[in-house]
Amino acid sequence: MPSVDPLTGGRKNGNPVIAVKLENTAAAMPQRGLSAADLVFVEEVEGSLTRLMPIYQSSYPQRVEPVRSARSTDIDILPMFGHPLLVYSGVASQVRPKLTKAPIRLNSNGSRDKSRVAPHNVYFDVQAVAKQRGLSTSGDIGLRFATSYAAVTNAAKQEKPDVRVGGDRFTFAYQGGRYLPSWNGRPYTDGATRVMADNVLVLATKAVPDSYKDPAGNPVYKTVSTGSGKLSLYRNGKQISGTWSRTATDQPFVLRDASGNQLQLAPGKTWILLQN
Repeated sequence: MPSVDPLTGGRKNGNPVIAVKLENTAAAMPQRGLSAADLVFVEEVEGSLTRLMPIYQSSYPQRVEPVRSARSTDIDILPMFGHPLLVYSGVASQVRPKLTKAPIRLNSNGSRDKSRVAPHNVYFDVQAVAKQRGLSTSGDIGLRFATSYAAVTNAAKQEKPDVRVGGDRFTFAYQGGRYLPSWNGRPYTDGATRVMADNVLVLATKAVPDSYKDPAGNPVYKTVSTGSGKLSLYRNGKQISGTWSRTATDQPFVLRDASGNQLQLAPGKTWILLQN
């Protein structure tokens, strides 16, 4: 286990780890609570849409919205954190048995924001949720951090990564030493606060059918986050290539650069995009 916080590279805090399933469509904008996340996973769902899964441990926003339903992809990602809490709103009947059997704490008791139209209006007070008894801090998920990293020196300059996940385009403008994420050209904001990140980690993954369809008839896919593949890390305005591997859903990632050395992220916040 690293001697620093496993999610940010900062000082360990011992706080419980909480994941939230967040909608990522035009109807969901503007989202709330995203700027406080230590990690943000981007995953493809059905119909070429994407959803976000922010992970909170350093701090907890009073309001996160709009919260939506869980997917099989989440069930595979979250066990490596230990026994995290997943905040969500509903789940397909085909996924529910797997979710309830997973080593994940669950909370789907959200409230409705009357200023928004359902189903894009479920919110949670994550500060209040974090006070639940029995919640656990995060385990080691395989991230390593260093302010100074030799691979950055000779890496190619890339100050505006452009990544496709599903039918969505994510761009990350590097300004003032940090990345400013946007979705299909629309900046991510949290009220008056611009959402920022210190790392953008893109993992080349694959999707498999999840054996059911959504109400609109679109096949639902699961992103496979075990096995191995290529990666790109964007930090300090540079692009570093490498590989990732993970042996099981309760095991951490192993991340290496092109020289086979352990990948080093900049301390701070990270977006992790699962690109099929």
